[in-house]
Amino acid sequence: MKEIRIEVDRNGRVKILYSGFVGDECFREAQKLYALLKSKGVDVSIEQVTPTQEYYTTTQQKSKVSL
Repeated sequence: MKEIRIEVDRNGRVKILYSGFVGDECFREAQKLYALLKSKGVDVSIEQVTPTQEYYTTTQQKSKVSL
């Protein structure tokens, strides 16, 4: 299940966590989110990016051959 969780601390700092996305798919979703926020007048700046283990996962299709 894909999920985007947004956390706001007491100082107003925002942390966005992506889970369920494979490879750089989370970065493409992040760009969509940032563009949407900017279109609504929200000033978006990225201070830190920390890839999760899912970032390093690739999708591979496996086929089974029976003889």
